[in-house]
Amino acid sequence: MFIAYLISAFADPQHLKRLIAALDAEGCEFFVHVDKKVDISPFVQLCSAENVHFLDNRVNVYWGTYSQVEFQMRMIRAALDFGAPFSRLFILSGQDYPLWSNRRIADSLTAAGDKELLSGICLDSDEVQEPKKRIYRLFRPQTDFRWLSPKLNDSLSMGIRKLCKWLGVRKKLNLTVGEQTWRLYKGSDYLCLSRPLAEHVYATWAGNPAIRRYFKSSFAPSETCIQTIVFNHPEFRQRADLHTGDYQTLRDLTFLHYIDYIPVIRVWKEQDYDELMKSGKMFARKFTTDESTPLLDRIDAERKR
Repeated sequence: MFIAYLISAFADPQHLKRLIAALDAEGCEFFVHVDKKVDISPFVQLCSAENVHFLDNRVNVYWGTYSQVEFQMRMIRAALDFGAPFSRLFILSGQDYPLWSNRRIADSLTAAGDKELLSGICLDSDEVQEPKKRIYRLFRPQTDFRWLSPKLNDSLSMGIRKLCKWLGVRKKLNLTVGEQTWRLYKGSDYLCLSRPLAEHVYATWAGNPAIRRYFKSSFAPSETCIQTIVFNHPEFRQRADLHTGDYQTLRDLTFLHYIDYIPVIRVWKEQDYDELMKSGKMFARKFTTDESTPLLDRIDAERKR
């Protein structure tokens, strides 16, 4: 089985090296995007294997903005252009780590057949409580002027957002694509696409300016753009995991990963080993070299059994 791991990184090159080493197996290739604001050389020096490919066309990444969709799509394009017959493309972060062995991951992908390993929930629905929808109704454009520092770009963007909010400008929870009205869906950044779905997602995003315009001023579009493309397609929506009813946290919509995101994302430590291994999830997030090494050593020992 040929698998492409698409990994976004901005810190901790040592953990990225460990993550790649953990997932490395026959037929696997790694496509890595490092935030343009970050020095890429430590990552390249530590992760120099032939099957590790660093993207040259890097993006200045601002959390919760369209820049995250841009690097997602660039990684997908890089994998599709590579030439290997990837059957699955994983989208991960450089702070993830697998809880399952590589053999178990491969076996689960075979068993999944044409099932898409991602979840989503319709935000344009009465099932989702209004407080959870509110932030997706706000205009949140991000400026990225080359002649301004990242800090000043952030300040300018914040000012535009406050002005739009003060003026009462609101986004709809749906968008018009061609002659169709698409409803907005939310899920997780971390997911796995079949090759046919990856090709559809990229072609749909690249070929529809209306999609790009809508998500360029959205909050956390890396959690909504792909899901919206998937769940507005009559065939692919049947293959993915549609969450019904309301949801409590992002954990409810994260198909592959075990995360704890209240109030901020939790860094896993050695005392969390039992909780992680009982989660039943393929991956977990977030790990750091400084705080998680004893835990990672225990996970590695279990994965090798």
